[in-house]
Amino acid sequence: MGACKSTQFGCCIALDSDESIILDKPTGRETRHGPGWFCFPNWWEARVVKSIPLQNNEYLVIKHVILPKSTKTNRSDRIPLEKRVTSNENDELINDPDMQLLEIIRGPQIYHINNPYDIISGIKPMIDLSATQYITVTDKLTGAKRVESGPKLFCPKPYDAISEVHNMYNLSSTEYIIVTDESTGEKQTVTGPKLHLPKAYDKVSPVYNYTVLNHAQYCRIIDTRTGVMRIEKGPKTFALGPYELLKEDNRQTIFNIINIDTENAVLVKNLDTGMDELITTPQKFIPSFTQTFIEIRKLIKLAPYENMILIDKDGQHVLKNGMKDKSFFLHPYQQIYTQQWSNDLKKDHQSTTSVDRFDTRNQYMDYEFLVRTADNVEIILDVSIFWQITDLYKLVLVTQDPPEDICNHTRSEILSQVSKYNMKEFMELPNSQLIASVNSDKDDTFFESRGVNVIRVEILQKRCKDPEIQKIFKQIIDEKTNRIKNIEKQEAENEVKLCDLNGQIEAEKLVGTLLKIKKENEREENVADGIAEGSRIQNFIGNLGDDVPLEKKLQVYFDIQNTKRLDMLARSNTTLYLTPKEVDTKVINVNTVHPTNDLVQSNTQTRMNIEV
Repeated sequence: MGACKSTQFGCCIALDSDESIILDKPTGRETRHGPGWFCFPNWWEARVVKSIPLQNNEYLVIKHVILPKSTKTNRSDRIPLEKRVTSNENDELINDPDMQLLEIIRGPQIYHINNPYDIISGIKPMIDLSATQYITVTDKLTGAKRVESGPKLFCPKPYDAISEVHNMYNLSSTEYIIVTDESTGEKQTVTGPKLHLPKAYDKVSPVYNYTVLNHAQYCRIIDTRTGVMRIEKGPKTFALGPYELLKEDNRQTIFNIINIDTENAVLVKNLDTGMDELITTPQKFIPSFTQTFIEIRKLIKLAPYENMILIDKDGQHVLKNGMKDKSFFLHPYQQIYTQQWSNDLKKDHQSTTSVDRFDTRNQYMDYEFLVRTADNVEIILDVSIFWQITDLYKLVLVTQDPPEDICNHTRSEILSQVSKYNMKEFMELPNSQLIASVNSDKDDTFFESRGVNVIRVEILQKRCKDPEIQKIFKQIIDEKTNRIKNIEKQEAENEVKLCDLNGQIEAEKLVGTLLKIKKENEREENVADGIAEGSRIQNFIGNLGDDVPLEKKLQVYFDIQNTKRLDMLARSNTTLYLTPKEVDTKVINVNTVHPTNDLVQSNTQTRMNIEV
């Protein structure tokens, strides 16, 4: 742009090809485009503006302003309306003070300002819509709506109001939506797989998943328009209709099919009659439209020693005995009779347990209560009671807590005995004597009226309530225990000594027997040795020959024996001291007497060292 050159009467400005000048003359505004020099008087106002280049994805909004005829300059006559060009075929004069018209200028182009009264917006980008996007456009002049979807570059018209860019509904094969036409109020279900483009007046629900039912499930569907109900059971997947809802029960819409077998039955309410029904026929059960599921009832099984009491709709008691009624279902309007039995040691009904199965076997229970002796000492008794139910009807009619009644009556019987004795007598009193009145076989209508039988009562422990008295009593017991312990110890020692003496006696008896046996053995050995020695001597003498006399044979034998004894003495380290009178040793040569006998040939060379 050239500089402004001032003259005496005006100013000149050089314009480029992309520039325009707006001159504000006394008669109105005027626009002139470059290139070139433009001269104007000094009293005119001038403003140079650039042309606006637009890309193919850009546009401008031009506001054409028509001044009212009542203005002093009367500019609307100088700039006639028919020369205003607009792309909106519905352009009309808007009833406002400026009587505005709008025009959209789209690229690609270079926009030159033609009307000096136009108000030009900034460059705006067109809306780039992908293949899965759309917008809702509202015509502000007519209120009509339309939908513009991609893929394209969208340029709005002058009076279009544009919503945000939304993604189309990409529905998978297990998804669906409910579409409501707000112009007609009609609804429809759109199921996948599909890419859904809503219409201008469509209101779309959130995306729902198909309802999936396996082979063991069912659901109830109600049509909100007609009120008709239907049942769908699996295996199945489906989409709800536009007016359909899943019927909910206890915040649950999908229910399991009920297996009715020999162990399970179903209690339902018939909506037509209002009566409860128990269905026991084995089947895959689905309640009909006229049936409301209440509960599943299990088969009740009783052992031979168990009994139950049922209350029917008329309030009558029905006895179920385990010997006869081994298993049964609880019929409609029947209830199981339950009692609350005390289960604590004191049996004061502070801690209870529910009992609906009455055991007719013998059973034990422990009981603890306080008694007072004649000398006003409080003693706590721990008692074990062995009892049995004999008549269940009487028990139900007379008492609600049989253990409490039994224990209270037992305590009353024991208290009548305790009051007769002081503490020392009571503590030394045998338990059997104390509870003799309870365990007696006398006719006790108290237990009989309640349908129970107390078989035996046993006292487990006695202890004083006062710790100091209990401590003294413990010392007395300890002394008695020590005395008994010492007696037992002495008896044990005596028994040990007696056993020791008996053992010694038995040992001596065994030693005598052993000596007898040894002597008998020695005698037998001597007999055997004598027989052997006699046989040897007999053989020796017999082998000397018949020509030698017997006396000579015996002399030879004795001499040989003496010789052997001398030989044994000579070979040993023994020192033998003899008197002269005691020396009577003979050494003979057997060969000289019996030269032909080999048995008596002896080369005995005896060496003796005899010290006299």
